Amino acid sequence: MAESAPASLAFDGIAIDVAGRRLLRDGAEQALEPKAFAVLALLAAAPGRVFTREEILDAVWGHRHVTPGVLNRIVTLVRQALGEDAQNARLLQTVHGVGYRFDPPASAAPTVDGVGDVPAALRPAAPAPPRRARRGAVGLSLGLVAVLGLAFVAGGGLVRQRIDAAASLAAAAAPAPPPVLIVMPLKPIGGEEGSRVIAEGLSEELICSLARVDGLRVIAHTSTLVATTDESDTAGLVRRLGITHALEGNLQQAGQALRVRLRLVDTGSGSTVWVKDFDREVSEVLGLQRDVAHEVAASLALRMGLDPAAAIRSGDADFVRRSMEARALLARTDLPEEASVAVAENEFRVLVRERPADARARTGLALALLVRSQRQPAHAPALREESLREAMIARQLDPTQPESYSVEAHAACDRNDWEHCLALREQARQMAPSNLFVVYANVVSLAELGYLDRAEALARDLSMRDPLAGSVHFILGRILDTQGRHDEARVELEQAGSRAFGARWLNAVWRGDLAGALRIAEADIAGAPAAGFVATSRALADPALWPQAKAAFERAGQGTPAWSFLRVLAPDAGDDAAETIRQLDAMRHSGYSSWQLLLWSRDLAWLRRDPAFPAYLRDSGILDYWRKHGFPNQCRPVGDGAACD
Repeated sequence: MAESAPASLAFDGIAIDVAGRRLLRDGAEQALEPKAFAVLALLAAAPGRVFTREEILDAVWGHRHVTPGVLNRIVTLVRQALGEDAQNARLLQTVHGVGYRFDPPASAAPTVDGVGDVPAALRPAAPAPPRRARRGAVGLSLGLVAVLGLAFVAGGGLVRQRIDAAASLAAAAAPAPPPVLIVMPLKPIGGEEGSRVIAEGLSEELICSLARVDGLRVIAHTSTLVATTDESDTAGLVRRLGITHALEGNLQQAGQALRVRLRLVDTGSGSTVWVKDFDREVSEVLGLQRDVAHEVAASLALRMGLDPAAAIRSGDADFVRRSMEARALLARTDLPEEASVAVAENEFRVLVRERPADARARTGLALALLVRSQRQPAHAPALREESLREAMIARQLDPTQPESYSVEAHAACDRNDWEHCLALREQARQMAPSNLFVVYANVVSLAELGYLDRAEALARDLSMRDPLAGSVHFILGRILDTQGRHDEARVELEQAGSRAFGARWLNAVWRGDLAGALRIAEADIAGAPAAGFVATSRALADPALWPQAKAAFERAGQGTPAWSFLRVLAPDAGDDAAETIRQLDAMRHSGYSSWQLLLWSRDLAWLRRDPAFPAYLRDSGILDYWRKHGFPNQCRPVGDGAACD
């Protein structure tokens, strides 16, 4: 006779509260990622049963296209939470070559849907206060999930479970929609220019600090600026971004002293959750960010993640102001290099000379040098070497600087060290999930390896955090186009801004809208490439015009690399497959360009059938990485190489 699944399981100081999605060890709750708890719940619900790796991936992730390294990391997290490791496994056993088994002691005491005694570890000492309902414009709340429904068959103490039931367990263990926070730009009190700069810079840094709160989605800086300068009403802003809470306030500076007054607002009810004053010296701005993040996390019953062990002091008010001004210049894409990145680099060099132990100044210098290396190919090797050196020094001074990991990851990607590259990319993303620079680079690296589905998922997560950033819509649109989903891509690219003209032109071509492609070429593309795009648009409609298209791009000279890649559309494109692959790889090393996604385009399958493509996979180290971490959806192992659709 079938029985209900246990709502909890307790033994030897361990308590697994399946219904409440909690794990306690010796009475202390252990932090676990949602996927990690789902794996634990799956295994613990069937003690003694061996689950293959494929069964776990199907049940928890819903597919088998997750790399083995992901499951390895999750199992390590579960073991750490249980207080054991692979060498001294007591509960979570590895069945080599097969999968995993959960072996609780015979004293384990399950309870079923509240029937029977509740394990002592799960009994509160006093009634718990009701949790605050987190209401937002989209009507979401963080209630408890339903008790899991698994079929148990009595007999011999061995639970038999079908994999489709495991899939429902994984769905039940999935996290509830998180609260969504927007950090409104701080309003400076007083007319000092320095106060305005510090207020703007602190607003951006608060976003990065708050994004480390587990279970909280924070609207990124780019979208915050767009949203708060928009003329639409507040209610419309809340609806558009799905915001449940807002942090707003002002900043007053008096010499080296700061007073920051903040108010956390529940946007659903309009009520104030709390109002607090934070009085700090300007040099303690990092500690201020940490304290604010803790206050917000505590008020929303959330936990801090990746919290720095100690605050590191910055320079005085003038030093902090100049550092924040230089950071802001790095993001100015509307200014020429000599007025933005070059000025920022010079300022960071001065700041580093003044305070050699300031990690943020060194990280800023590393970023400026990396950007310059992408814009000045002739000097790229020296600039990248110095950028990496500054990033490593910054890391030693302060290991909580996420951009320093991203800069090191860039160097690893450039030398085809994909193992190191992807690990650093993910570490930086975990530290700063709302940082556009960090997460965008992670999306790009996944796409470069052919993991288009994973790149898309990460880009969509970034889009939820930074929904108004044109660059996010751009990269998501390019990935969708590469997958052959051209209508979806068109929607994203139309939101990407004027700089996406090349991507919108290519999307029109893929969709067969040659008249639309010609309109884009004639109306939106300026400078040296314009004539080539116009001529190519006409050649696509009349193949006899391809010689004129080629001549138009050649006349543009070194001003555009577009012809090197638009020639993949020509009737004789297959004759140049090896050269196209070589140039796309060179483009990756010189600095990211979405042209290199042509390597994976569904519309260019012939490119991957050329003998030069398997050689590229081998020489670039991509094939070795696939063998260790799993092949992309469109590729499969063949002999000692791979074949990709």
